[in-house]
Amino acid sequence: MAEYLKRLEYLIGNDELNSLGEKKVMVCGVGGVGSFVCEALARSGIGKLVIVDFDAVDVTNLNRQLFTTKDNINMIKVFAMRKRLAAISDCEVEAINTFIDDKFIVADVDYVVDCVDILSAKFTLFKQCLNKGIPIISSMGSANRLRADKVCVSTLDKTRNDPLARNYRQLCRKEKLDASKLRVVFLDQEAMKVKIINEKEKEPKKRYPLGSSIFAVGAVGLKLAEIVFTDLIN
Repeated sequence: MAEYLKRLEYLIGNDELNSLGEKKVMVCGVGGVGSFVCEALARSGIGKLVIVDFDAVDVTNLNRQLFTTKDNINMIKVFAMRKRLAAISDCEVEAINTFIDDKFIVADVDYVVDCVDILSAKFTLFKQCLNKGIPIISSMGSANRLRADKVCVSTLDKTRNDPLARNYRQLCRKEKLDASKLRVVFLDQEAMKVKIINEKEKEPKKRYPLGSSIFAVGAVGLKLAEIVFTDLIN
């Protein structure tokens, strides 16, 4: 056992810790939520992570994504995340820089954590995990929210105050998939209105950027990681 995991061993025991070292978890989406999932699992004894994302680091990611620094702007996110995890743990990390579409194949893993924000990608992961019998847990919307204390765990059919989850349920009904079979973490807080500094810039049909905070994404990510960790040791 690695010395840096000693304090965790006091809590769960050596056998459970050794078991975690043999587990492989796939984390899809390593943005705000996903970065907290990856780091929490790596710091908690998971033996291997498969991390998937298609994006690169942007300066606007600095307020909430753990691996981002002023020095790695424009670096591929999964490579930046892998570099950070290598500096803090012995977790083996496979980085896959790709977009998740209907051609994406879920690897042979013990658990999948869905942290992507594109509905079609979430649905692809859900379908494949159902077909393969792989446990999956999914994050819902955390944009335009601040309240870490509003984190809730439920199944997709029982979420509240979450437009992404509502659209997801509609897709499940259309494709005849049971939303009650997907466990999710969501924020039971109505989305806040984005504050526009220049009132003259407001346009009725314009889509403004989504706001984000480390409090919301961090809370969701840590709750996802806790659930995966607990499921795997039990």
